[in-house]
Amino acid sequence: MAIEVFLRLQGALPFDVFIKISEDKYTKIFNLGDVLDAQRLQNYMHKGAQKLYIQTKDRRQYINSTDKLIRKMIQQEKLSLSEAAFAVEELSEQILFEIYEDGIFDQESLFKAQALAKSYIQLLKKDVNVLTQFLKMSKNETYMVRHSISTAIIGLLIARADNNNNDKILEIICLGGLLHDIGMSFLPSDIGETDRKLTDSEWLEIRKHPHLGLQMIEGIEYFPSEIKEVITQHHEYYNGTGYPKGLRGEEIYYPARVIALADAFSALTTRRGGRSLLTPAQAMNVLNSERGKYDPKLIKAFSSLLSSGTAKAKKAA
Repeated sequence: MAIEVFLRLQGALPFDVFIKISEDKYTKIFNLGDVLDAQRLQNYMHKGAQKLYIQTKDRRQYINSTDKLIRKMIQQEKLSLSEAAFAVEELSEQILFEIYEDGIFDQESLFKAQALAKSYIQLLKKDVNVLTQFLKMSKNETYMVRHSISTAIIGLLIARADNNNNDKILEIICLGGLLHDIGMSFLPSDIGETDRKLTDSEWLEIRKHPHLGLQMIEGIEYFPSEIKEVITQHHEYYNGTGYPKGLRGEEIYYPARVIALADAFSALTTRRGGRSLLTPAQAMNVLNSERGKYDPKLIKAFSSLLSSGTAKAKKAA
């Protein structure tokens, strides 16, 4: 739990709060029902506390509190976009950790993820550069959490580079990016998190995750059919070599084509285990070398966007 966000919470705390004092030992510093004492927290920070912790059973309460806080923050005209982005990042981590690591996805998870996607769209409209800040933030959370956030953001950037400003499509792309890999939560963590070369049998397991994702959302009322398409089609390739159905070209749903590219780019540039990251330019070289796998129009638009960003960075330097 980020201290910067915690300090903004108001009223009685709906959960206990802990700090870590050794590798496997925690001590409680605030009780359920306490009102935040900023001075006491500052004292712990001076003693070396860098992060706060809650119990897994209280994650939903923290998500609800943070969600309410962010709704207020984004509406404040005086709030800097970087502050709003930091708070949205914290909420993203908590919502996605519950989905990918705790394996919990229900009606409330869907509503929170939908609201989260709308927050990303609001930030995108205010300043597209704010979204790129998310890609530079802390990499301490698990690979699947970071990868899902990264895929959603990159998906939005690709869509904008393709001159797609339709709010409905942008929300589908963003929510689809956040949830595209939910089926991975059924697989052993050593498959999803590893940076080593997978065995043939492990690859067969990985290829099941679109179908497993559909199983995870089964029974969730009002789950958007468009997001189901993204979950099932984000590994379909433009040249027909993808899975699970081998769809080709524009048979593949447009948001799924966007997420396929964003997913691949994120996988190459998001740290996993001890693997060194590729630079954006190196990642694009890899994707361009895989001729035919991705929508050529999207590849061209995204390449132009990255080239433009690189040129601006060099000019500023």
